[in-house]
Amino acid sequence: MSIASIFNIAKNAMFAHQASIQVISNNIANVNTPGYARQEAVLVEDSAAGTAHGLLGNGVKVESVLSYYDKYLESSMAKENMSLEEQKTYAQYFGRVESILDESNTKLTSNIVTFFNSWQDLSTDPLSVTSRTNAAIAGVNLTNGVRSIYGELKDIQTEVDDIVYQKVSDINDILHSIATLNGQIHLANAGGSENQAFINQRSQLVNRLSGMIDVQYFTDKDNGLTVMTSGGKPLVDKGAVFELGAEKLLADNMYRITWNGNSSNSVDITDTIHSGSLKGLVDLRDNHISGFISTINDLAQSIMTEVNKIHSTGYNANGTTNNFFKDVTRDFAGNFVISDEVKADPNNIATTSSAANPSNNDIALAIANLGTASVKIKGRDTTYVDCGSSIASRIGSLSRNAKELSEYHQDLMATMQKQRDSVSGVSIDEEMSNLIKFQYAYQAAARLFSTAESLFNSLLEIGR
Repeated sequence: MSIASIFNIAKNAMFAHQASIQVISNNIANVNTPGYARQEAVLVEDSAAGTAHGLLGNGVKVESVLSYYDKYLESSMAKENMSLEEQKTYAQYFGRVESILDESNTKLTSNIVTFFNSWQDLSTDPLSVTSRTNAAIAGVNLTNGVRSIYGELKDIQTEVDDIVYQKVSDINDILHSIATLNGQIHLANAGGSENQAFINQRSQLVNRLSGMIDVQYFTDKDNGLTVMTSGGKPLVDKGAVFELGAEKLLADNMYRITWNGNSSNSVDITDTIHSGSLKGLVDLRDNHISGFISTINDLAQSIMTEVNKIHSTGYNANGTTNNFFKDVTRDFAGNFVISDEVKADPNNIATTSSAANPSNNDIALAIANLGTASVKIKGRDTTYVDCGSSIASRIGSLSRNAKELSEYHQDLMATMQKQRDSVSGVSIDEEMSNLIKFQYAYQAAARLFSTAESLFNSLLEIGR
């Protein structure tokens, strides 16, 4: 065992403790980095050296850099993130739809009541120009309100459809990033090392991806990650990426999600997406928002049809017949307006079934009675007031449920995050303590150089 061996031990010790300090520094720097997993330099005794006195220690070396990473917990968090992001999407858009359909904003029910009450007032004085004008104004307010609801719902449906397209683009970007990291991890493995930073980054990307669309994934023996849809369509296979697409259908001009694994034959997978924000967006667009649009359409169609059915059989103050509402055959809520005749002259409002008796009120009274009559809307017996009230009630219930579920999943995610922090999180107190420990160790190793140098100089003096 020579003095050179002491120099070598000192050098290796300084390198080992410097590496430990570098790992600790990285931990401290990433204390607030989402998804970061705490690392530790694993120090082991270097191989002993044979001497005349037997085997003597040969110092220390860094065997590896260990990352405190629980892949099963990370997988559970990714799955929970699917439900969380889906419910957050519902809560966000149900809240917006609720503001559109809230009675205090739309006054839908009150406009319906006011409209039919105006006919009740007109029935008490069929010849009153004021009462006719009030009925026309009530009709305008009702139709304006319904068209406004319809327009805002269509706008938000279009917005959600545009976001579906953007989500697909974001998913494809993540897929390419995962494939790139797969390649970097493979190169690191080929070089005999494992870059945990790449694995952490990939894990965060998988977590983001899971929040958008339900996926399943696994790693092979070389730590390469394969990602598939829940229906088994491959999205990432090591370095290969199979993108998703967004294609509009001519039927409704809405985007459908496709898997483009075979560029010559894309497959529609919209209905096989069962979780994540993308599923929530599609469900909102195709079912919930579409359902409210359909209900408003049916309500407008029923009022238009039933009122016109009675009104067209009566005579107005000008002795002619006409519809009260403009007769349309599609997009009833979007085209809901009073007829051109009534808009031009309130005297074109019919109140009597007898042209010879303009003071008769049977038509006005029959229309007024529609306000409380049982009518069929979407195959269900109801009244117009109850139908209007049920719309606000239904969106209120959906919004509350989505908020409660969102909070529930956020609490679950917070609990899982605490579990993750207990395994992978960085403790500043612990890292500072380790920093001081390895600082002293580094300084002590540096002192070995001085000791070895002193021994070497003494040896030189003897040689002189």
